[in-house]
Amino acid sequence: MFIIYFLVLLTVIVCIRLCYVSPGINTSTPVSQSRTHCNTCIFLGSGGHTTEMLQLIQSLDPQIYNNRHYILTHTDTLSELKAIDYERTRKTGTYTISKIPRAREVNQPMITVIWTMMISILKSIKILKSINPDLILCNGPGSCLPICILAYIPRLLGIKKIEIIYVESIARVHSLSFTGRLLYRFADRFLVQWPELRHLYPRSEYKGILV
Repeated sequence: MFIIYFLVLLTVIVCIRLCYVSPGINTSTPVSQSRTHCNTCIFLGSGGHTTEMLQLIQSLDPQIYNNRHYILTHTDTLSELKAIDYERTRKTGTYTISKIPRAREVNQPMITVIWTMMISILKSIKILKSINPDLILCNGPGSCLPICILAYIPRLLGIKKIEIIYVESIARVHSLSFTGRLLYRFADRFLVQWPELRHLYPRSEYKGILV
């Protein structure tokens, strides 16, 4: 019985702490603008997600975002090649490429997703520990969830705030993606590319078409 009470109390404490450190429902949290260096984790989600992300990061100041760490799924060789080609055009900074198992394969039965998600999380722990990022940039799909979940642990413990910026795909005009709905209340900045979504989701930001 004591164990049950302890687990309930722990769950309540974690939930209260999560509410305290999460950005909030109606507002985005300003991401630090005073950095002179930013250790940046960039998630490449394959296909159109990768294309959009590589277009997005072209606007980043290479003097500040000079340590770029790409994370992609272990079967996504095309995104790896695109990241290498992109980095060949950069004249400053360094980059690494890390791979994680997919949290969920296409048409994978939902009953097995918990298992594959746990495997992905375990691999992601090792990667995040070695990268120690200041910022995570992601635009889906669901494979980025283990990285974002783990990024909240140092924040919950008061060790470090790893900022998360989520950019919804340009293909999403009237509704958020599944990943977007999950991260909407937890990303420090949540950007959409259509005004229709800005009206539906008040804490999102609309800056026009970004890609």
